[in-house]
Amino acid sequence: MLFEGAQGTLLDLDLGTYPYVTSSHPTAGGFPVGAGVGPNTIEEILGIVKAYTTRVGLGPFPTELEDTTGEAIRQKGKEFGTTTGRARRCGWLDLVMLKYTARVNGLTGISLMLLDVLSGFESLKVCVGYDIEGEKTTDFPASLKRLGKAKPIYESLPGWSQDLSTITTYEDLPKEAKEYMKFIENYLEIPIKIVSIGPGRAQTIVREEIYR
Repeated sequence: MLFEGAQGTLLDLDLGTYPYVTSSHPTAGGFPVGAGVGPNTIEEILGIVKAYTTRVGLGPFPTELEDTTGEAIRQKGKEFGTTTGRARRCGWLDLVMLKYTARVNGLTGISLMLLDVLSGFESLKVCVGYDIEGEKTTDFPASLKRLGKAKPIYESLPGWSQDLSTITTYEDLPKEAKEYMKFIENYLEIPIKIVSIGPGRAQTIVREEIYR
């Protein structure tokens, strides 16, 4: 049996960036309550993670790109609301935020989505820490005020130019794309079990067998 949730962890009423949240619990802990199953019956928790970071509406967003790079990601990723057409805010992948969401959800694996959107960038940045008024940290702030003052500390990784849309195996991905994925895995200490390289059903690479 598969349970699928909507929205994102930082919109959780209690664990998210209140008051910029929804009215429910779109985290792994909400599934047992909402579905009426015991929490010990859930064997695996996969986090659906974009290869970059987005946010809709107001709220702190340390890695937001308000420049041509952010606009390029928005256009390539079609980051507009399905119903409203509202543009989503886009930025580099924030691993500090992601590590927090991995912890509160108890993630056992990651489904990395939209990796193909990052094709064509000469280099990619990944946020590995925050600078908050001169204090460096790798912990996601509990205070919204502190989070609003956070400046991202980046590591740069080489990009790739190849079109990923016709690739069918992990081994055939560009070396730089695999290095990007490995960097994420090493930082989070969680395996990427699925990677998406396009919107089509066949454009999903399942790596589950690697971790059996």
